[in-house]
Amino acid sequence: MITQENGTYRWTGTVDAAFDKKVYTIVFGVMGGMCVFFLVMALIVNPEMLLVTLLSDVGVMAVVSLITIPYMKATKGRQQAYEMNDEYIHYVGHGKEDTYFRYGSIHKVTVHNSRNMLEVKGAVVSIPVFAAHEDFGFVRDYIIHRLPGNAKILYD
Repeated sequence: MITQENGTYRWTGTVDAAFDKKVYTIVFGVMGGMCVFFLVMALIVNPEMLLVTLLSDVGVMAVVSLITIPYMKATKGRQQAYEMNDEYIHYVGHGKEDTYFRYGSIHKVTVHNSRNMLEVKGAVVSIPVFAAHEDFGFVRDYIIHRLPGNAKILYD
């Protein structure tokens, strides 16, 4: 449900499982890639260390799995808070995760109507914007109508 106070709209959206799955896939991909890199380096630099490197890689992936998999299950259906007004969209995080996107800095928005999600991308940073099904149309239109003329809008 969207609330308005002094021209600022506030709401929470449920983060969909597909978005979280993408994040965890990246985590496992990066860690797996690093493990493969270390194995190749062990083969090239010091083949006697191959077994030690392999066991270390297995240990690293086990630790990553023990941390990531329970976290994945615990965060199902998590809520994300947002604010928006005529100047910016605010992804309300915790501490350093707060992100303000001024409309003029937005380069691209991808609209995922079936997921009630917008991917808002700037030059360096991007954020997902989720909204409840009944609020999504308002949030989407509000943001799109404030984008600069050179911003790309894609529909999924």
